[in-house]
Amino acid sequence: MTDHVSRGGFAAIETEQEEAARNRAAAERGDAPLLPSERLWGFWEFTYANSALAIATWAFLIGGAIGLFVGPKEGIAAIVIGNIVGVVLTALATTPLSGRYGIEQFVALRSQFGYNGSRIVYVLAVVVLTMGWLAVLAMMFGRSIDGLAALSAGEAANPTGIKMVIAAIGAILVTWFIVAKGPTSIKFFNMVVSPALVILMIVMLYLILQQRSFAELLEMPALAPPFEDNTLNFIIAVEVNLAAGFSWWPYIGNLARLTKNERTAFWPNILGIFGAAALGEIVGLLAAVALGESDPTIWMTKIAGPIIGIIALLFVAFANMTSMANILYTSIVGLRQVGTASVRAISWSTILFLFCLIPLGLVIFYPQMYDGFFIFLVWTSALNSALAGIGIADYFFLRGQKLDMRSLHGPQESGPYRFWAGFNPIGLAALAMGFIVYVAIFNPQTLASIPAFKYLTASVPSCVAAGVVHYVLTRLFARGAGWGNYPRR
Repeated sequence: MTDHVSRGGFAAIETEQEEAARNRAAAERGDAPLLPSERLWGFWEFTYANSALAIATWAFLIGGAIGLFVGPKEGIAAIVIGNIVGVVLTALATTPLSGRYGIEQFVALRSQFGYNGSRIVYVLAVVVLTMGWLAVLAMMFGRSIDGLAALSAGEAANPTGIKMVIAAIGAILVTWFIVAKGPTSIKFFNMVVSPALVILMIVMLYLILQQRSFAELLEMPALAPPFEDNTLNFIIAVEVNLAAGFSWWPYIGNLARLTKNERTAFWPNILGIFGAAALGEIVGLLAAVALGESDPTIWMTKIAGPIIGIIALLFVAFANMTSMANILYTSIVGLRQVGTASVRAISWSTILFLFCLIPLGLVIFYPQMYDGFFIFLVWTSALNSALAGIGIADYFFLRGQKLDMRSLHGPQESGPYRFWAGFNPIGLAALAMGFIVYVAIFNPQTLASIPAFKYLTASVPSCVAAGVVHYVLTRLFARGAGWGNYPRR
């Protein structure tokens, strides 16, 4: 009898442990809120994670693009202004709610757009954007490896050749393997790579300053300014950096849910994403104007000889891997929440691989996408800036920072966030208004703009317009059961 009871007690303990493990895995993957005890990152760990996300050749490449419009003096100002505004507004819209509740970003988005509306936003802001970013970063990785091989062999690099394609495919597959292991493996990867890459940026800056003094660099002109109006060129440079800051909207909310509280969720974005990205862009800007080449996989081979070039390209290649792992993880966590029951039934590793198929196809069949990086980046701000404005208006001004976790994670068809058939027409109208305001002020494809652009930019009016429209229409019309559970004034 005693033996039977003991075995039964052990079985019960094992069952409880298995259930706890399943619940922990579900929370990590966004199926439930993360409890404070389940969250992985403190202040410095999240700062490392953000730095790893921001430190990639995209920062060097954006800095090189800034050098096309303005010289270093104006370029550094544009980098600082654009990034700090974009990162702060994006972080306000996404990280405080994730840090407070441990909620997945796109589950929280049901409170703004409805459970079906959040799916539309996910497709527009994450599926298209992340698949494009994964392909571009993989091609950057491939170009780094191709440049590394060419430098080692004393040959000319071929940035669109077979070596680049094979290396890019390998980068996507290794990223899939890392993320399939869960956020713990991402945390380890970030903690190792991020500090080394900060050191690399400082070394690159030192080497640039060895060739020309800082005063000489500041006086150098832009490489290819598109307009005679220097003010307009400067504002375009600011707008590019605003787009870079707002481009973090789809990602940092889901990373912030792994932090221990609201302060830890918000402030590391200033040190990590803004600080690391600004440093990388400034290095890219100075290298571009000093060497006349904006592609970091090329100017790194020229800056200080083959040995330093090989080390730099190797580090940059792995920097891209950390960024790819972070954006893939956050995207799939969101996909599991906005997807149907059949999508959520797919195993974690399988859905990761399926998501990687389109980036793999882009790498193989459309490597020219790399050359459209600049236009691709600025177009994203027409959407992301509006989403940030809506998020700030909804969470801080309409809800008073309060969300109903049970309703957000429970059945949606009859819940308080159902709106109209799962769509919040107010939120979607505000999003459309923000997008229209952006393209009416500035056309990223042609760089054409109206006079007000020189004083307002395009991202800031888009953000404000979307937020104001969402706030006013919600106050006027979002009443009754099922229309968002907004508190009464």
